[in-house]
Formats: sequence, C-alpha cells, structure tokens
Amino acid sequence: MSMIANKGFKQAPVCKFLLGSAIGSSLLLQLPLKQFQGYFIYTHTSLFDKGQVWRILTSKLAFLDLKDLFVCSLLIYYFRVFEKRFGSRKFSSYLLGSALVSTILEVLAVYACRTLEIPIGPLPTGPLCLIYPMFVPFYCDIPRVPLSHIWGVPMTGKSISYILGLQAASSSPGSMVVAICGLLGGILWRCNLCKIQSLVKIPGFIGRFCQATFGRLLGEGENTHMDTTQIGATIEIQRQEMTERLEQQVIWQSVQQQLQQTPRAAAQNLVNGPGIFGAINNNRDGGVRYRNLEENVQGQEPAVVSEDQVRQLVEMGFLDNQVRNALRVANNDIAMATNILLQNS
Repeated sequence: MSMIANKGFKQAPVCKFLLGSAIGSSLLLQLPLKQFQGYFIYTHTSLFDKGQVWRILTSKLAFLDLKDLFVCSLLIYYFRVFEKRFGSRKFSSYLLGSALVSTILEVLAVYACRTLEIPIGPLPTGPLCLIYPMFVPFYCDIPRVPLSHIWGVPMTGKSISYILGLQAASSSPGSMVVAICGLLGGILWRCNLCKIQSLVKIPGFIGRFCQATFGRLLGEGENTHMDTTQIGATIEIQRQEMTERLEQQVIWQSVQQQLQQTPRAAAQNLVNGPGIFGAINNNRDGGVRYRNLEENVQGQEPAVVSEDQVRQLVEMGFLDNQVRNALRVANNDIAMATNILLQNS
C-alpha cells in the first residue's frame, strides 16, 4: 500500500520556512544584532501613547526569549501534520486568518488592560499568533489514544504538546493574554465567524509563485502542494489517516491484552507483538512476527475467512491475498490482522 512518509518536513514547506525564519531571526537578535532588540518589543504605552503600530508586526518576527524559541520550535514540528494533510495553500490560509483574528483580539486585550489599569508588562515576542490557534484543530481533529496514567491522570500521545503550550503560556501575564487570544482566534476561525474562511484565502497565483521560488529553495520542488488541489482530499491521504489511527488503536489494545495475560506469555508476546522492536525483518515472506504467528497455527485447521472482514480491509487499500493470509494467521481477529498488514505494508 502506498503511504506518504511522516518523517521530517517533507511536504511541509510552510512549517519548514516558519521554523527556519524564527530560529534565524532570533539568533541574529541574540548575537550580532542585539542592539536592535528594542524595536521588537511592544507595550500598551508604545502602542497607544506613542502610536508605534508597526511594533505589532515586528514583535511577531523573532523570539527574544530562547526558552520560548525552543518550546515553539517543538510545537511547529508537531503541528506540521496539518500542512501534510490539508496542503500548504490551505494551511497558509488558516495561519494567516487565525493570526489576523488573534492579533486583533490581542490588541483589544492590551487596550482593555490599559483602561482597567491591569499591569501586564511587555508582551512576549515571536510568531505566537500562528502557533496557539493550531491547538484548536489539534484538540478537535487528532485522535486521543491513552498510553498510560501518571498519578491517576491519563497520558496520551498529545500530552507533550499541551505541556509545552502551558509552559510557554505561563511565563508571564502577557504570555497568558497572548495564549488566550490565540486560542480564541483559532476557535473563531473554526466557527467561521463572519465567513472569515472564505474572506481570507491565499490566491492561486501567490501559491504558484511560492512553489516556484521558496518551494525550490526549501528543496520541495514539484512535490510542494501550493496549488488549488488539497492534499487532504486525495484517497492516498485518507488511507494514511485511517491506517495511522487504526495502528495506534491496535497497538494499545494489544498492550492491554498482554497485561491481562501471565507474565511469561506477556513477555513472549511483547517480543513478537506490535511495537518498535516487533517487526525485525519485514522481508518477502512477511517478517519475523508473521512467521511466528504462522508457526503458532501450524497443525491447526485453517480458519474460514470472513468475507465481510476481507471486504473491509480491502477497502482500506490492502491486497486481497494479503488480507486473506493475515486473517487466516490471526484466526479472523481483525485487529491482529490489521496490525500484521500494517507492519508488513
């Protein structure tokens, strides 16, 4: 089955550019251009008393706090999945629209704090208005798969992103204001307030220009999806999303079953079962796990394959003969068969 790699920034040129520009500009202001840091800070005094509106833009260009730079760089890397699934043009439109709404809310919040004489100090710098809104689709669209519990609190594969976001938002009162405005901006964009999704869009000619210039500089070439076609609408990406979710669910279900078995059987299944070290050799005959399962069913009568399960797995993109073999080996356990097919695809 054809799958698109999830590693690195392949098919994510916007996130690559965002991360590279944030790191580059921040390091420049920390070392050779340190004397210009004052131009990247804005407070309610500089904004409303001195009328320096341009500071709103410059404050979004670089991180002056290296801790925020590190945390937000990790978040950009985690959130690149949205660009891969929906396409660079649609992703850029989302960033632009949600950042615009977040910035407007941020200015209103600063004005309200000034009117109510609430001290918040200088607001944090950096493209936080692009990062915080992405927590909204991250919470709503990325499946939640429990992995473990710490002090009774369930931990999932998404927990580290939430912890990083809280770390960045809790630095100061100004950081909290920016975080709340960013989340509200993402919610308003998702609700399509005043039809903002149709008003703020990256034009097609700008997408083609970016593909021909920045896309080539970033090493994307023709694979950069900056045209009008949405990546998320392709059958290949839909299959990828489905298999990723199934793989997470199957692995967790298998771990739960293993914990209920005897320690010896659990240890044996952990060696041959799903996980990082499960498939040591995915060769032509199906890999170590596949062969071990075949050996376990030797001497038993072959199971009658369920045609409904065959059709369900074939619709996901697997080959008919592979599906039937996997179901026979798994004794018609569709979860185990799916895991076999995923590990050997």
